[in-house]
Amino acid sequence: MTAITQSVPVGTVPAPRGGKPGRSRWRALLEARWRDRLVELTELSVAFHDAAAPAAGTEARESQRVLFRQAVVARYALAETDKALHRLTTGEFGRCEDCAGDIPQARLLAEPEARFCERCA
Repeated sequence: MTAITQSVPVGTVPAPRGGKPGRSRWRALLEARWRDRLVELTELSVAFHDAAAPAAGTEARESQRVLFRQAVVARYALAETDKALHRLTTGEFGRCEDCAGDIPQARLLAEPEARFCERCA
């Protein structure tokens, strides 16, 4: 299981190169991140339900709370990746939602789900 605070590795798919990377490369990158995040969410959900098994002590409840919080964060990350895939489909990927300017490629490579340029973030 990957840590929630770490981003999904960009190295899963070769990063788009050159001036304007093709949509298919960004799609492959985002789909790989989506799959990784879905696996993480599934693992957290299974662990949550395992922790809810017959043990009813304080330690079991605290473990459930932690797993629940991690699952919420993982679900949010999955939703953000899903939204980035939607923006890619609609042609809005790489455009700032606030000023409509281009989001620099370096920022997108670091965080493909970015919705805002550095100025507006």
